[in-house]
Order: sequence, then C-alpha cells, then structure tokens
Amino acid sequence: MSGNARYARTIVLVVVMGLLLVSATALLAQDTDTQPAEKPSSGPLKIGMVDLDVVSEQYQELIEKQNELRTWMQTRANYVDELKNYVFLSEQNFAEIAQILETPRARWTEAQNTREDELRKVSEQKEKRFLDLQAKADRTPEEEDEFNTLAENFSTRREDINKRAAAIEQEYLNRRSEAQVALLSSVRDIIVRVAGEQEYDLVLDSAMVFYSSERITDLTPTIIQELNKPTED
Repeated sequence: MSGNARYARTIVLVVVMGLLLVSATALLAQDTDTQPAEKPSSGPLKIGMVDLDVVSEQYQELIEKQNELRTWMQTRANYVDELKNYVFLSEQNFAEIAQILETPRARWTEAQNTREDELRKVSEQKEKRFLDLQAKADRTPEEEDEFNTLAENFSTRREDINKRAAAIEQEYLNRRSEAQVALLSSVRDIIVRVAGEQEYDLVLDSAMVFYSSERITDLTPTIIQELNKPTED
C-alpha cells in the first residue's frame, strides 16, 4: 500500500472503526427519540461489508483535502528553507525578511525585491566573514570576539527557524485534524444511512474480517457512490 493510501486509510479508520460490531439499525435509532423500537427479526442477520481502503482511495473529497494539505505544507516547507538563506542577519532584519517571504515572490513589490536583495547580501557577507574567521587558526582577540558574535547570531537564527517550523507543523496537524473530523463524519453517516435504508443488521470493515461467504454483500461501491454524489445547491 502506498504512503498516501496508508495515510488516507488512517483518516477513515479513526472513527469508522466505531462501526464494527455495532448494529446499523440501532445506530439509526439513536438519531431520534421518537422512533419506535424495532421488533426483533426472526430471520437470519443481514450483513454487509465495506472496504475502507477502496473508500479511502476513491473518496473524492478526501483526495482533494489531502492534495490541499500537501500543497499547503509544501509551500510552508519552502518558506522555512528560504529562511535558511538569512541566518546571519540581526533579529530585526531577520524578522523583516521573514515577513517579506510570507508573500509569494511573484507578488512582491519593487521595494520588497530591493530590500530582499539588500538583506540577502548582508547575510552572505557575514557568512563569508564567519567562514573566514572559522578557518583562521590564530585569531586575534578582536577577531575571536567577532567570530563568537557571528556564531551566536547564527545559532539564534537557527533556533528561530526551528520554532517557526514547529509552529507550521502544529498548524498542519490542526488542519488535518479538522479535515478528519468532517470527512469521518460523512463516511459514518453515509454507511449508517445506507445500512438503514437497505435494512442491514450489521456492517463491517472488510479488513477486519478473516472470512466471509458470498452471501455477505459488499456495500463499498454504494458507499463510494453516495460519498461522491454531487451536493445540491
């Protein structure tokens, strides 16, 4: 299974696992206090199964959300990588370039382009000086102080970048969690509704079943069709 498929399956399984060994008609009964209690059936149980791997791979809204999150995360990762080109700037100048980089380069004003070029050159000059001093074995006391200042500045900027990266990762997790809640609710609601309409007593995830006869109905195509059905305006 690909990494995307495993990720998608994880999203679907988190809550849908709650459907296992639960009567679909009983779940429907919980939706309203006015619904009369069902009479016990004297016939055999009507059981269906859903392949959540296939649902994950073909659920269009899930695929779109994954792509959106992936694009957003790649954009933010590029932002962090860009910041690494300015690690020898002062705190004030680094904060300034970090703000500029929040805007895509294609939308920069002439002033932003000019300022970015200035700050990048300052950082490059300081980096060259740092490397020259680092390679010098017999630094004077003044050079030693300069080297230590540049090294401390570099370390501080790296810590700042790491904090920004951690904040971006947390925001990604929050966005993913919000998407999971909405999508999992849709998957569960569709399975429960289909099971109720077609009078199934039990719906299982096929991945959790070791054996099933041909009498067990595969509801996967129906669930996917319902999930991908265009919404009416």
